[in-house]
Amino acid sequence: MKKFIIILTSVIIVLGAALFGVYFYNTNPSEKYELESFSFKVPNGFKRTDYKEDYMYTFQCFDEDINIESVNLNCTPELLNEFISDTSEEKSVKLEKLKGYLYEGYCFTSEKTDSGEKEVTFRYALGTDTHFLFLDCSCSPLKAKIIKPAIEKIAKTAKYTSDFRLADKPDVYDYDLVSVNTGSKYECKEMTSVVKSDGIFCILERYVEADTSEKMLFPYLTINIFDDGSSPAERADEGYNKKLENEDKYTALTRDQKDMFGFKCEHFRYESKSDNIPDSKPVCRDYYYFSKDKYTYAINVIYHKDSDEADLKEMFDGIKIK
Repeated sequence: MKKFIIILTSVIIVLGAALFGVYFYNTNPSEKYELESFSFKVPNGFKRTDYKEDYMYTFQCFDEDINIESVNLNCTPELLNEFISDTSEEKSVKLEKLKGYLYEGYCFTSEKTDSGEKEVTFRYALGTDTHFLFLDCSCSPLKAKIIKPAIEKIAKTAKYTSDFRLADKPDVYDYDLVSVNTGSKYECKEMTSVVKSDGIFCILERYVEADTSEKMLFPYLTINIFDDGSSPAERADEGYNKKLENEDKYTALTRDQKDMFGFKCEHFRYESKSDNIPDSKPVCRDYYYFSKDKYTYAINVIYHKDSDEADLKEMFDGIKIK
């Protein structure tokens, strides 16, 4: 009997050690990875399955995908909760503010039942200076008991590696053909290589760090510059006529001229409203076209009617054509 007890005790100890080893292997961050804006460590038990250059890794643990993604959002860390809750596919989301982390952030957890099977989805989101790290997984409640604490530990190893700091943002963005004074409220990003266009230059201006979800989207201003010999009137007529083909989708569709930016601009505008969002504010789009020397300029603005006009004026006042 004593021999049996000794053997049983030994088996329990070995089994316990093995289970602890598996748990440690899958939950103790030890291997370092880097994305565009963050470095982090993952347990050896997390096997990398995919990598999208600079911005996302996918790992597997217990046959479940864990996505770790670097995201640039023009919002404060405090606004993350509203942003992610609004974009979540689940109706009920449990929100928890992270404590004891290097950066501000939140954990979002939701549950659903599909074909009788329960599934837990959780996402950790944290960051600074408009750069954020998202870590998320969907799995069974049983697997979540191990995977969720493991992701929490990974999130605690995250370190911001980007050179960008809001305090270092320039107030004036100076380019060869145009300069834009954004002050501390807005920022400019060159989009020439991103936008599919026949233009030679394109920049985007928007809020640098919005504190409401509406300001993340609007107002939105772009400046495109062309050297293809096209005239401002031709470009304005082309855009206006395309909207005329589906005139019933828009309101306040107009075509005229405006004195803007020190030039007489060819201008057209229209308004639209989301049918899926009750009481939503109309979204306005204005297009201004003018020429200087051999270049044609196109300035496009998108904004909420009756709420973004003051911001828009600030943006317009900061534009200087060289």
